[in-house]
Amino acid sequence: MKNIKWILTFCLSVFLIASVITVNGSEFYFDINEKVKYHDPPLPGLLVGNEPIFKVNVEKHISNQNPQISEISMSNDIVDLITQIDESMILGYLENLTDFGPRVTGETGCELAAEYIYDEFSSMGLDVRYDNWIYAGYDSDNVEATLPGNDPSSDDIYIICGHYDTVPGSPGADDDGSGVAAVLAAAKIMSLCEFNHTIRFVAFSGEEEGLYGSYMYALEAYNNSDDIKGVLNVDMIGFALNDDQAAYIKVYEDDQSEWLYDFTFAVNQIYDEYIDLQLIHKGFTWGSDHYYFWEFGYSALFYHEYEFNHYYHSSDDTIEHMNLTYDKKGTRLIIATLAELANLSSINTPPDTPNIIGSITGKPEVEHIYNFSSIDPENHVIYYYIDWGDTTNTGWIGPYNSSEEISLGHIWEEKGTYIIKAKAKDMLGAESEWGTLEISIPRFRIINEMFIIRLLKRFANIFPVLKNLL
Repeated sequence: MKNIKWILTFCLSVFLIASVITVNGSEFYFDINEKVKYHDPPLPGLLVGNEPIFKVNVEKHISNQNPQISEISMSNDIVDLITQIDESMILGYLENLTDFGPRVTGETGCELAAEYIYDEFSSMGLDVRYDNWIYAGYDSDNVEATLPGNDPSSDDIYIICGHYDTVPGSPGADDDGSGVAAVLAAAKIMSLCEFNHTIRFVAFSGEEEGLYGSYMYALEAYNNSDDIKGVLNVDMIGFALNDDQAAYIKVYEDDQSEWLYDFTFAVNQIYDEYIDLQLIHKGFTWGSDHYYFWEFGYSALFYHEYEFNHYYHSSDDTIEHMNLTYDKKGTRLIIATLAELANLSSINTPPDTPNIIGSITGKPEVEHIYNFSSIDPENHVIYYYIDWGDTTNTGWIGPYNSSEEISLGHIWEEKGTYIIKAKAKDMLGAESEWGTLEISIPRFRIINEMFIIRLLKRFANIFPVLKNLL
């Protein structure tokens, strides 16, 4: 019996020792069982539940000290930037994300969402990568897109982030589809601009499991000595039951990030006409993806809705239970803050609406030639997309020089009225409005003039008045 007790004690001791590993100065715990949940997912903005899993004790990099920020004044370019954010843009991203169903880390829905986010970033012309992480039986990816700064003397990096994973059974429209939609919207409109400092757009997985993805990302950034000056974490900004609740947004920060709170507060005041929010100063919380940036010495903010979502972590966390106008306002605040931090240097203007020149009537089964032209304000090369109105199109063709006139032919097989549509985009992806031209196929037939004269002569004796006409 004593031998059995000794063996059991020895095995337990070995297990406890093996359950603690130190990596790069950071102590964390693991379980040999696959995909073990250590605790309930963290509640955003609430200091409840178990403490964070990963224990960080590191020496802060000197380069991570607060940047020198000049005084903010309203920029018409940033006004133009944030007013592009509307409910329809946010709705489109939310619908695409929730269509995957629950996006549980390690499961198919999460993997498909990661591919969608990657493809969206890629279509914007950004540098994109999967940031793979492995922990506790999970093998998953953060998705990161980078917009390099154009100031060669600056290594400063600013991040906007949210988590794309959900708990089981939840479509996660607000938690955290709202945050990922903000990240995608920021990437969409900011990819068409130039900034002095580098911007990263990041979507994390593993948040609901215990902030796994963001921990691994922050650890990697720390080990690479990345000069991250500020992180804007967006987690649940789309729930409000009425206009009173939709007038406020909570912002969390730690002591080292106080300057960043003051900065976003100033931005909110300056662009109030286009944002219409009041900030609530909340202080410290660990329950979202900003936390490990704090632990590794980086400044970060966590933006969170005023009224905690009544459908949190349930099958009813759907778009129908969100307030998209409120979501839009929070998204505008965060993007305005990011644009001011990264120092917007120029905004790319889309090409002019294309001119379409050619006949407005024609015949079926005959080729008709049309000329297209557009001017790009920055003199970028231009690509065209021509829709012939008969379910056929050219796709994007080019490049062509700004103001260069191009000629294209098309044959309509059947009679009818068709609308030719043409759109131009520049090399940075900024698209023009549609130019249009309506064409009728076939045209009205013109009777031969000599035939009419012969006809009138034939009947001239019957109708004397025709003699005078002839």
